[in-house]
Amino acid sequence: MMTNKNNANNKVKILEGITPQTIPYDELFSQNQPVILKGLVKDWPLVKAGQESAQKVMEQLELHYSKRPMLVYIAPTEIKARFGYNKNCTGFNYTTKQTTIPEVFAFIRSQLIQDEHDYLYINSLRFDEGFPELAQTHQLDFTHSEFKNNHPVSKIWLGTESVAAAHYDQPKNIACCVLGKRRFTLFPPDQINNLYPGPLSPTPGGQVVTLADISKPDFVHFPRLKEAFENAYIADLEPGDCLYYPSMWWHEVEAFDRFNAMVNYWWMEAEPYLGSPMDALLHAMMSVRDRPVKEKEAWKALFDYYIFGDSDIVRAHLPPESHGALASLNENQARRLGAMLRNNLNR
Repeated sequence: MMTNKNNANNKVKILEGITPQTIPYDELFSQNQPVILKGLVKDWPLVKAGQESAQKVMEQLELHYSKRPMLVYIAPTEIKARFGYNKNCTGFNYTTKQTTIPEVFAFIRSQLIQDEHDYLYINSLRFDEGFPELAQTHQLDFTHSEFKNNHPVSKIWLGTESVAAAHYDQPKNIACCVLGKRRFTLFPPDQINNLYPGPLSPTPGGQVVTLADISKPDFVHFPRLKEAFENAYIADLEPGDCLYYPSMWWHEVEAFDRFNAMVNYWWMEAEPYLGSPMDALLHAMMSVRDRPVKEKEAWKALFDYYIFGDSDIVRAHLPPESHGALASLNENQARRLGAMLRNNLNR
C-alpha cells in the first residue's frame, strides 16, 4: 500500500518545535503548499494513550463517546483497504450503516489477529458531536485574524487500514495524526487533468475522487499520472505530527495500522456569503460547456476578464455609482446577486 517516494519530485517543508499555541499561520499561508508541523500535537491525551497501545485509545474514545449513532463504511477484504467506486463507477465498493463506537471497536477487535479482514472507516465525524469532552482537550489555537469569521470545524476519522482515494476539498486543512502512521500524497489544483477524476455523481464522501490508484500507479492505463507525480508532494506522518495544506489541493490519504485515528480542522478563507463555487461550475456546464467552440472561446475571455482577472481593472474606468455587480461584494450585494440568479434560473 506504500507509494513509491521516488515518484514524487517535491519535498514537503517540515517545521519543528511548534506547539498548538505557537502555530506560525502567516508562514503557513505564504507557502501555498503542504507543510508538516512535526510533533505539533504530541502532548494530546489521545496521542499519549496511543504510545501505550491502540487499545488505550479505543478505551478513551469509548469512555467519552456521546452515544450518538454514526455512519461507518464497511468493505470486504478484496478491496485491499482502498475505498472508492465500483467497477463501472455507478456506486461504491463498500456499504454503509448507522452504528455506534462500541460496535465498531468490537468488530475491529474481533479481527485483530487475522491477516485478511474486513475494513471499517468512520469518515468525517464531527469531533464535538461524537466526543464532546475530548474535543475540548484536543485543540489548536485559532486566534489568527483569518479565523475571525470562519472558525475551523473539527472532524475525527477512525478505522482500520484505509486508502481515501485522491480528491480535493474546498476548505484549508490541518490534519493531525493521532494514532497509526499516515501518508498524504498531494497534488496542486492544476494537476486535475492528470489525475483522472471520477464522475460528479455519485461521489464517495461528497467529493470527486480519482479513478487511478495513487499508491500503486498504473502508468499504462493512466499515463498522465507520470506528470502528476512530477508535481506531487508526499508527507509521511507519525502520531503527533500534523500536516497543513491549502484549499483545493488533491490528496490521497493512506492509513497503515490495524487501528488508526486522525483529527482534522477545516476552514474556509472566503466569506461565507460567497456561496459554493461548485454551483457556478455546474451552471457553467449547463450553459457554456456544450456551445460551439468559438462561442466558448469568447465566453472564456469574458470569464477571464470578469472572474479570474483583476477586479480593480474591470471597474477602474467606471464611475463608482455604476459599479453594481462589479463592486467588491459584501453580504447584501451577494444576496441581491443570488436573488437575481434564482430569478433567471426560474424563467
